[in-house]
Amino acid sequence: MTYFYHSVVDSPHLPRDVAGDSAQSAITTLMGEFWPPDHRVDVPSAVIVELLGRLDISEAAVRTSLSRLAKRGTLGTEKVGRTTFYRLSDAVRSSIPASERLTMTFGVTPEPWDGQWTLVAYSLPESRREQRDELREWLRWLGFGPLRDGVWISPRAPLDLVETSIRRFLPPDGLVLRSAEVLGTVDPEAIWPLRQLKSIYEAFDAEFRPAVYSLRAGSVSPIEALGLSLRLLGRWRGFPTVDPDLPSAALPADWPRAGSRRLFEAVYDAAMPLAAQAVRTIAGRHSAVAAESVRALSVAESIAEWGRLAPASESALDLTTVRPTRSRFDLPSLDAVPSP
Repeated sequence: MTYFYHSVVDSPHLPRDVAGDSAQSAITTLMGEFWPPDHRVDVPSAVIVELLGRLDISEAAVRTSLSRLAKRGTLGTEKVGRTTFYRLSDAVRSSIPASERLTMTFGVTPEPWDGQWTLVAYSLPESRREQRDELREWLRWLGFGPLRDGVWISPRAPLDLVETSIRRFLPPDGLVLRSAEVLGTVDPEAIWPLRQLKSIYEAFDAEFRPAVYSLRAGSVSPIEALGLSLRLLGRWRGFPTVDPDLPSAALPADWPRAGSRRLFEAVYDAAMPLAAQAVRTIAGRHSAVAAESVRALSVAESIAEWGRLAPASESALDLTTVRPTRSRFDLPSLDAVPSP
């Protein structure tokens, strides 16, 4: 699965490689984070080329990626004289509020769990393998894990969203149930790859914890902060695609998500103002309008902003903006699902 830019939302208009390190993901993250999506901002290609060049992404890679993103419909373009301007397309801009709200709120203390489980039961033969694989991808995206052959379980998935999402892939005799309790023992570690997920959180912490001290010491330059913020967002946006967001009652006592969330906020809030300086300075060499439009929000400000722009009923998993794909993280056990 992926997300806007993944976001953590995967639009058919967005690049598949959004690990945070590729030229395409850097471009879309850059344009989505530093220029407001609720009005059109045209950015000269020279701004994008120079910014990413300072992050050691070659001009050829940037220009090739810009062309591909435009052909895919991720970016809109306009040529004035010899200058080509780029902007996020209307379709992508409309998906940003929901996807950013998911990114920025992921890991916040969840609502108390009511103790109920949602179960999906189905049987699809090998001859319908493609349909079965699509169904599994949707179930994983919705936070389900395989309890046994053809039975998937989730503590949080809302019935209306589940039914809407998987209706096309569930066979006629498939069942979606909301149960008050499950007889027997449900072992989350046997259903979800919690050990692998924990190691990913620990790797995230190890990668970004030093940045907290560097930022506090004032030893991070604006362009370094830009690279740091793009990499941070690329990593963080991956978590909602693999973490089923289980309630604390179903998690090990030392589950690291809350600590990683605090680290994300600390680094993001400290790095973004510095990064915006770099973007504003370089944009100012090519376009006063693009430079004046640069902004940097804190996590708290982002949550408020995206909550305002995204309708309360809009979900980042809505079918109009989301299509699940394979996770960016290497979690072999996610694919080690029995074939019913």
